[in-house]
Amino acid sequence: MIGASGYTGAELLRILAFHPEIEVVSSAAASHAGQRIAELYPSLLPRYEGEIFSNAESIIDDISTGAKNVDIAFLALPHGTSQSVVPRILDKVGLVVDLSADFRLSDPKVYREWYGHDHIAPQFLEKAVYGLPELTREELKGARLVAAAGCYVTCSTLALHPLVAAGLIERESIIVDAASGVSGAGRSLKSNYLFTEVEENFSAYGLKYHRHTPEIERNLGAQVLFTPHLLPVNRGILATTYSRPTEYFRDQIIGGDVDKLGSELILAEMTRAYASEPFVFATESPPSVKATLGSNNAMVYGTYDSRTKTVVTVSALDNLVKGASGQAVQCANIALGLPETTGLASLGLHP
Repeated sequence: MIGASGYTGAELLRILAFHPEIEVVSSAAASHAGQRIAELYPSLLPRYEGEIFSNAESIIDDISTGAKNVDIAFLALPHGTSQSVVPRILDKVGLVVDLSADFRLSDPKVYREWYGHDHIAPQFLEKAVYGLPELTREELKGARLVAAAGCYVTCSTLALHPLVAAGLIERESIIVDAASGVSGAGRSLKSNYLFTEVEENFSAYGLKYHRHTPEIERNLGAQVLFTPHLLPVNRGILATTYSRPTEYFRDQIIGGDVDKLGSELILAEMTRAYASEPFVFATESPPSVKATLGSNNAMVYGTYDSRTKTVVTVSALDNLVKGASGQAVQCANIALGLPETTGLASLGLHP
């Protein structure tokens, strides 16, 4: 594992400690190299007592030269970093799973448009398989480079995709308002993530041009206005979306209580779409971030408001599990031919 000292790295270490088929042989970091894992994350002490973070650059060199043999490399690195690592190690590793956004967009022009700079390894973009099992399960089988989908995109996509695919909502002007816990910003020290700035506060950021917008639009084949918010909790994402019903949708609810019929139609489609999914659940009431805490689950809900002719969805997941590290392990399981639930928690924590 490279980038093991961040929040997603720590979550990977926690998950893989219970994985019967994957053994962590190296936990590499940059600024924390040489530090004991349990010193930085005391919660990991029972499994990683005495183990230290190795030097990331040294591990990358060892893998690239063949001095160190590994079957899987999880990259839990900051956005923009993995694109310099993947070209060095991909031919030496059976499977690379990248948790960053570096290989999620297949078109280098789109990458430049939304990230503001050229991709330094564009030849690898088309080699990457997008890691959102509910949409790309077949493509993930046997993959060698996986670009695991992130938290905001996963939460938004899972709520909306069944409705778009069924022709129940229009593909234009979908609005997504999503709020993430502070851990979604990573472990870096920035003034706007200090306790005194976040506590008792709620703020929007990245308006109109947030870099995850093209991912959501590609997944849905739709136009999306995405606005993220910083939620004053440690972990979790809640996404609320607003869209217009199609003529087909309206034809299905003619007569009777249209609010009730519309809401039942939405829930029925969500339930049908995820009936065989191990980690996605359609709920009969709006989920909360605590409902998915610590699990690899995502929960989705939908309703119809006839007064404003609006379809509303609410979805929730743990941004560090299904939104990051759990997603990465689920993708790795599929790529390796393992049962995709292997090593992943399906029950959350409460309170």
